[in-house]
Amino acid sequence: MVNDLNLIPGPTPRFLLGNALDFVGTSSHIKLYEYNREYGDIMRFWLFNQANILINDPTLIEQVLVSDRDLYYKNAPRKAAKPVMGDSLFLSNDKDWEFKRNNHPFSVAQLDKYFEQILPIIRETTKNYLEQLQPSTTPKPVEFFSELVKLSFQIFGLTILGSVTNSGYFDAFSMMMEEMDKRGGQQFLPYPLSLNPKFWLQRQQWNNFIEDRIHQSQKNFKEKGVDLLSSIVQDTALSTAQLRDELSTTFTAGTRNVAEAVAAVLFLCSKDSEAMQKLKSEITLFLAEHNNEIYQEDISLLRYLDLVVKEALRLYPAVPLFIREVLPGKVAILRNYKIPEKTQIFISSWALHHNPKYWENPDAFMPERFAGSPSPFHYFPFGAGPRQCIGMAFTIFCTKVMLMTILSQYSLELEPDTSFDTKYFSGTIMPRQGFKIQLKKNQ
Repeated sequence: MVNDLNLIPGPTPRFLLGNALDFVGTSSHIKLYEYNREYGDIMRFWLFNQANILINDPTLIEQVLVSDRDLYYKNAPRKAAKPVMGDSLFLSNDKDWEFKRNNHPFSVAQLDKYFEQILPIIRETTKNYLEQLQPSTTPKPVEFFSELVKLSFQIFGLTILGSVTNSGYFDAFSMMMEEMDKRGGQQFLPYPLSLNPKFWLQRQQWNNFIEDRIHQSQKNFKEKGVDLLSSIVQDTALSTAQLRDELSTTFTAGTRNVAEAVAAVLFLCSKDSEAMQKLKSEITLFLAEHNNEIYQEDISLLRYLDLVVKEALRLYPAVPLFIREVLPGKVAILRNYKIPEKTQIFISSWALHHNPKYWENPDAFMPERFAGSPSPFHYFPFGAGPRQCIGMAFTIFCTKVMLMTILSQYSLELEPDTSFDTKYFSGTIMPRQGFKIQLKKNQ
């Protein structure tokens, strides 16, 4: 088959290895950013015998994700994710994807009503968690990112499943995330191997827990709770296994994203005292005017909070890259290059969000840049097109309510030399050295 892979700029591959060594010691999203800066908005690299194209142009991104989407499918990271995510929407294609998208709990639920019901749960869970973590006004050093992951997990348990999630379930969830991360580094193997013999037992424990919650919700449907499962369980067209996989994937694809978004906002504002003061003042004034009550429709009134969250997700998109693959038997055309079947197409939100060609002062924290809407396909922290993350609204809602609760009751000061250098973990980014702060309860 004629193709133009060798005509596309990119680094010279090595025998058998391709360009895989370029990624040793460098996180994927950082290396793709470096590739873009060196080779331009369309470039080629090889991972062993797998051809890959990185596109970093909004027009090409729209072409792949929207106008020519029928030429591509989602194949990666199937080997890494399937043992954890099962047959969920995340890995589905064609008619199977359409069915699962249309019947996903977030598609079926009345989200405004659901968000209204869970808002006090998010606030109270955050308040109680922080009270246990730091009950005094004496500053306490905290590695806050790991605490935010645990807090998000608790919130997801209550608002998605209607259940308290104990430390045993968190341990099982954490092991599944670690397994998916390790498998992601073995993509060149035909069948990535588990590096932890306990993984399959922990996965079964986790799946059993969610299936038990489904059965209990079906049995007690007249005692309808406010959680997502309770709101859809009687009307879902999904089988128990399908529903289990979708609910499980909300945890594996969402909890760390919420934690990362909250941490990024707190880090950036802690580095910018004017931004922090402006954000805290907006929250304090709002709560005072509303007698410390918040309703779902009120969240949009906090304009600066919205700008800060958007800018944080531009600088630190929780999911820094998305992958499509040219369908078998198809040839795609990208900027007049013929791209053969099974070529992987990388789209990096991290690289484009930091590209000076599309963003003024791209590395600067400037929330006001979102006073207007960004140009199409310049900003996509949750992907773009029909396959945009179905949990986007839930993630943003949780992030904003958690931030309002934290900043209305606590002060934060970064520990000396704290940075937000990121590493790639199981499809998301996280602070490489954690997020270290001095946490102090307000008097």
